[in-house]
Amino acid sequence: MARILMYSTGLDSFILKKLHNFKDEECLFVQLGTDENEMEEDLLEHQSPNVKSAFMPLDGFELPNKIIPFRNHFLALMAAQMATEIYFGFTAGDTTRDKDYVFKAQMEGILNYFIGVPDKSPFAGTGDHYQIVMPFKDMTKVEIVREYLLAGHKAEDLFKASVSCYEGSEIPCGKCRSCLRKYVALTLNEIDCTGRFAVNPKRYLKDFLKESKKKDRKTEIKDIEKCIHIQKRF
Repeated sequence: MARILMYSTGLDSFILKKLHNFKDEECLFVQLGTDENEMEEDLLEHQSPNVKSAFMPLDGFELPNKIIPFRNHFLALMAAQMATEIYFGFTAGDTTRDKDYVFKAQMEGILNYFIGVPDKSPFAGTGDHYQIVMPFKDMTKVEIVREYLLAGHKAEDLFKASVSCYEGSEIPCGKCRSCLRKYVALTLNEIDCTGRFAVNPKRYLKDFLKESKKKDRKTEIKDIEKCIHIQKRF
């Protein structure tokens, strides 16, 4: 069964690539056309030039909150042209519905509905069936980073080879949700983030906590509170 990792250079997919020993050739980066996606592409060219690449401009559908509706449906359909085992770096803290177990089940159902039709699927007649694989779905970003470090990988590479920022700037902004989630995960794993962001994420932790409580994001509230408590010491 062929496998492929949906790779974005973000923290989650970068760690998944390392922990599950994906070769560059087993990874797929999709050019979406958004600012942050273009920033990821620039990093990719320097760090992993042999990663597969595909073009699917979805930037015109991006909402003000940076969400692209059905984004992972599109990505899964693209990956299904290349492999039957499709890996995503979804985490326990992800809140969009195209990153949950219902998405997994329904997407597998759609893909496997077609795989049995001769000449209408790239894997028809192989005996394979499609799987959406989410190894990190029940783990927080803090736990994912911890596993990465315990496996002997370098903390520095989390800055040099991964990027997570909605602004699409060369230096991560330090205040968007993506930057703040990364900052909390690294700080709670005792990784020094000094000078790694355009502004110190510490300034935005309380607002981040209020937002998480308002939206009842139970999986991340405790981690943010721990991070705030740690920051008070400094």
